Amino acid sequence: MALQAASAGKCLRSVLQQLMEVGGDERSMTSPNTGLTKYHTPTKPSEGIRRSSCTSNVASMEAFDRGVDTLRQLLLEAKRISQQSQNQCVAYSSPENLFRKLLKTVRERLRAVFELSMADCISLFPSGTDAELLPFLLGYLRAHGQTIRGNSTFTVVTAAGEVGSGTTLAAMGQHFANRLPSGRAADKNSPSIFSKSSDGGDIHSQDLCMRDSKGRLLRNAERDLLVRRAVQEAAAATDADGRPKYGCIIVHMVVGSKTGQCMPSEDCMNAIVSEYGDLILPVVDACQGRLDEGSIRKYLDSGRVVLCTGSKFFGGPPFSGMCAMSEGLGRELENLLVDPKVQEMLLDSELKDYISAPLISDSFPKFRSLLPQGPENYGVLMRWIVALHGIEAYFVEIPKPHRIRLLLGWTNGVRKLILQKNTPLIQLLRDGDDDLPNPQEALEHDEQSAALFSIVSFHCRCNRGAPGAESETMTMDELRHVQFLMASDLTSKYQHLSLLGPAKSLCYIGQPVDLAPNHSKDEQGVNLHVLRVAASAPLMVRVWHEGLEQILAEDQALLEKLELILGNWFIFRQQL
Repeated sequence: MALQAASAGKCLRSVLQQLMEVGGDERSMTSPNTGLTKYHTPTKPSEGIRRSSCTSNVASMEAFDRGVDTLRQLLLEAKRISQQSQNQCVAYSSPENLFRKLLKTVRERLRAVFELSMADCISLFPSGTDAELLPFLLGYLRAHGQTIRGNSTFTVVTAAGEVGSGTTLAAMGQHFANRLPSGRAADKNSPSIFSKSSDGGDIHSQDLCMRDSKGRLLRNAERDLLVRRAVQEAAAATDADGRPKYGCIIVHMVVGSKTGQCMPSEDCMNAIVSEYGDLILPVVDACQGRLDEGSIRKYLDSGRVVLCTGSKFFGGPPFSGMCAMSEGLGRELENLLVDPKVQEMLLDSELKDYISAPLISDSFPKFRSLLPQGPENYGVLMRWIVALHGIEAYFVEIPKPHRIRLLLGWTNGVRKLILQKNTPLIQLLRDGDDDLPNPQEALEHDEQSAALFSIVSFHCRCNRGAPGAESETMTMDELRHVQFLMASDLTSKYQHLSLLGPAKSLCYIGQPVDLAPNHSKDEQGVNLHVLRVAASAPLMVRVWHEGLEQILAEDQALLEKLELILGNWFIFRQQL
């Protein structure tokens, strides 16, 4: 419909903004009242300070223009196709063919960036959460395709609470949003996407947190032990007949949680796979995109399924997901799909509400044949094209040692600004990484660590207005409102603030994170919720061209606005 509007003469930028919001779920849509999504970011370019890459990006004008260029190409080719009756030679026989060609181009550009081969299987998804459905399907079919053990499936979700809110449900093959990418509403009475499967076999999961009940980060060894125990217990579990229950255990390795942490370690995952073999399907959740250019290659060579997005660190608009598999895992999936019962299950499933054949790798001809050929998800296509602008600029324009130096320089700079404020209203999250590497000592072989450091989390306290009272902790709902206020022009409702510079600026920051979901504060009254600012690939390109000092001046302005809101919370809380 958006393309039809464009052909009718509607502004291409408005059409592109519409496309940014379709083909996902309700989180990608803007509110007519605020012009912002659930993540408090707009779906079109906006002036302001952009530090929200750990949650949802605001596209730059340059990146948005790449989408407009593609939209023009689509419209020109559609016009030429309509002239076929006049015996004119056209490059494509239908708009659908051009759509598939553009998707293929996106995949090839991703291969170039991440050092992938033509044998590697790249499938695109509306979001990183949707991409969870592919490793789940492989694990589910692997469990049903063997006869040595039972055919139940077990999923271990690590860093629970610090990954996407729908991760666990998607990793179990269940609906996780109210609105599906197809536009249809999810059936609340039928949560399973594959509910019509008749082969039996239970699907279970276990969420493992990386922090204790007081929000303190567990040591690496403690995190690894939690994962090893969960796998050990699942591997030893038996059914009523005493037979090993699970035919596949899907284990997630999170490389970049919402606060930039990892769980489990790579050594732990290697040990688990070595001990249990094909019982384990290892999945790398790298949806934050805080990687070096060779990371995905390395993980695929180790037999992992890799999930990533263009919509976090890489600076693309929200809802652009990717699932990469090695040739071997891709071949296994295709072989498992030969079974007529499996084919019937897929044809009857609601997977078609999430993906259509063009989004799936060409290496999966059987899988593609079991999916609808349309409709074309132009939203996914456009979001990836916008994201690729930032990805390619980052890896091409900035030499690797300088990327590391700039990332560490920005992170150290922002942390220093917070410490210099010396206010109880904004306090850094202490996760044992206070002594960051010196930016001048470029970590040539650890770009991934530098990128993970670049999520800066901090506690917020507020002034509720009681005379002589100390600043107080804040709830998650209050912090969500702070995030909204940061993205708003405060002078529109509070005209008396118009003389204060920070009040008017639009500052996009990361959504709040609850470090201990079952607790609001520890015995000392320390708030366990944090807000975040984060670097992105486009921001590092700006640092490279404009200098770190100019960028940190923006961060100083952002912190001034945050301090203004927290220090006068007795005014702003009235909107809640």
